[in-house]
Parts: sequence; structure tokens; C-alpha cells
Amino acid sequence: MLESLLIFIDDDFDDPIYASPAPDELDEDLWHAICERLTDVLDGEDKSDGSAVVDNVRYNWRTYVKTGLSFVCATSHDFKSSKIDRYLQAVIRQYMEDVDDIRHPQRDGVEDIVLGVVPPWEEEED
Repeated sequence: MLESLLIFIDDDFDDPIYASPAPDELDEDLWHAICERLTDVLDGEDKSDGSAVVDNVRYNWRTYVKTGLSFVCATSHDFKSSKIDRYLQAVIRQYMEDVDDIRHPQRDGVEDIVLGVVPPWEEEED
């Protein structure tokens, strides 16, 4: 089950490009872990992509340091990291293809892009 999908520019955690659900609706420990991880990545203290677990939630991240874009997907911890990564890669690919200015997108259009990507765990249910 998808817990959250987040897209950030630089370390602007107060105003994500995309957030579902809104940051204040996320588990506080998860939110702090994500923000801390991305800050470390942007500071060059952690790798630009990976996976971690906080409580019962697994999150995968991918940061493009040159552009400052970070993508984070959080799911139930029982999903394999590879499935989450496959979904995250599809979201990133769609974002990069469909957004004219990746650092300054039309935010209402980002939701349409993201919702157009079907998570692999939902494909299997059909």
C-alpha cells in the first residue's frame, strides 16, 4: 500500500513540488527521517538513492544532486524495495518527460503526471 509520494526541490521541505498526503499528515518519525536523509544526500554525506525502514514503513529515495530534485516513495514495509524502486523510477521518468521546467513545474499538472503512473503492486491485482 502506498503511504506517500513526495517530490522536493533542493531542501525546501516546507513546500514540496508534490506531496500525497500532505507532510503534516505523515507519521512524524517518517517525515523527519525523510528530511534528514535528503539533507544528508544534498550535503554529500549519503548516497543519492536507496531504501530505509522507519517503524512499519519502507521508503525509497532518489536525488538528482545537480538539479536538486528528490523523489521519495513510502509504502508498507512488506513490499520489496525493488518494486518500490520500479514505481519510483516510472514516476521520475514520467515527470522528466512531461514537465517543461523540472525545477519550476506547474504544480497542479504534476498531480496528473503522478496519478498516471500505476504502481506495480496495483498492476498485479488486475
